Amino acid sequence: MKPTEMLVEEHKVFTQALDSFRLARERMEQGVNPPAAFFEKAVDFARNFIDKYHHFKEEYLMFTLLAEKHQSELDGEIQALRQQHEHSREFVSEMANALGGYAKGKDAQITIMLENLASYTTLLRHHIHREDNVFYPMVERDLSQQELDDLAELFRKEAAKTGRDTLGDMRRTAGELGALL
Repeated sequence: MKPTEMLVEEHKVFTQALDSFRLARERMEQGVNPPAAFFEKAVDFARNFIDKYHHFKEEYLMFTLLAEKHQSELDGEIQALRQQHEHSREFVSEMANALGGYAKGKDAQITIMLENLASYTTLLRHHIHREDNVFYPMVERDLSQQELDDLAELFRKEAAKTGRDTLGDMRRTAGELGALL
């Protein structure tokens, strides 16, 4: 499997979680706040699966390989994607910081949670679409077959470091998010 296909498979799971995030946002807009446990799991999912696992592979493995190869048309795309990763981390941090007050029903933290949930969901949907339909095809054109194979092997080694079925864990957690609503 190509490394880009591996990342697209992860995006499918993220999209399932984002569907739950959208539903939570809609409920909040109607005055029905999901349980704090939903947001605890959502923050954990975003930090551990999306950021530390998926974005790590993109930023530290794929982007590094592309940067070492040469400067190209991908440089601007990489910079934009890195910036989106940073913004997504900021939204998740704001949600994490608001959790305590949210759990206590404090209006200010409920609003912070809603604003950041909406922003995070919108950004990530756009980001996934951009990567799947623009960036990954550019990567496949830019890298040789050997470089793609080497990158796929790096991805497999990274997955093996966890000592578990990370994609399966992501799927299970995404399902749990939906069940909490």
